This record gives sequence, structure tokens and C-alpha cells, in this order.
Amino acid sequence: MKKKTYFIIFILFFFSSVNSYSQNIAYANLDTIIKTSEVGKKIIAYFSDENKKIVETIKKEETKLREKEKKLISKKNLLTADDYLNETNILKKEIQEFNNKNQDLLKRLNSDKERVSKAFLIEINKVIKEYAEKNQIDMILSSNQMLIGKSNLDLTNNILENVNNNIRNFKITK
Repeated sequence: MKKKTYFIIFILFFFSSVNSYSQNIAYANLDTIIKTSEVGKKIIAYFSDENKKIVETIKKEETKLREKEKKLISKKNLLTADDYLNETNILKKEIQEFNNKNQDLLKRLNSDKERVSKAFLIEINKVIKEYAEKNQIDMILSSNQMLIGKSNLDLTNNILENVNNNIRNFKITK
């Protein structure tokens, strides 16, 4: 009789300890949340527009430099060798300055984009943390880091809805 009692107590203890260690784990696709959220779409559109403006400016300046180059080539026979060389060097300096300026513009744009994306990601992480605490979820994994998971564990749409509801006044600052 004692052995049965000990066995039953052991079984009850074992199953209760197994259940106490189970965790509530889910996953979400962070890329989808970033790209399809209202603020994410605004960020993407903003930097796409900024990039288009820079490209248009570059094309206009490039056209001007090509015209200068054509004019210089057309004057080659009219100028002395020294004058032609001097004007060629001036044009090369302008081209170099043009290239440096454009590289700086693009670096600045990419830096701004990275800074804004990081700030947005911090806000998303706050929403995810709040969602996990509210719904008693121990761990939310990124679906990009998973091989496979049950579809009922995918919280992407729920988190996306919370991101859209909670992150409305996000400012895109340069």
C-alpha cells in the first residue's frame, strides 16, 4: 500500500512539475510588420521620395556637366594646348566635386533611413513586449529565424494591428 501511495505522489509531482515548466511561445514576421504597418509604409514612401529627389538632382547636374564637356571638346581646336588642358583640369575637378557631393547625399540619406528605422523598430519592440505581457506569452520569435511552426502560433497580424493602433505619432526627422 505504501508503494502505491509513493508512486501516485511521484506521478502527481512529476506531471505538475512538467506543466510548470511549459512555456507559451509564439512567432511573428517582423519584416511584414515593418513593411505593411501604416507608419512603416510612410517611412518607406518618405525615403523613396527623398531618393527620387536626389536622383533627379544628380541627373540634372550630370546633364550640365556633359554639356560643358561637349562644349570643351568642340572648342579643342580653337584653344591653345595649355588653355585646353587648363579647362580640362577645371572640368575634372567639377566632376570630382559632383561625385563627392552625390556620395555624401546618398550616405546621409542612408544614415537617416537607418536611424529612423532603428527608432521605429524600438517602438515596435515596445508594442511586442506589451502584447506578450498582456497575453502571457513567454517568448515571441522572429519567423525569419524559424524553420517551421504551427500557423496558430503566428502573431504577425495581431501584432501588426497593435502596431497600427499604438504607433500613430511617429515623426520622421532628418
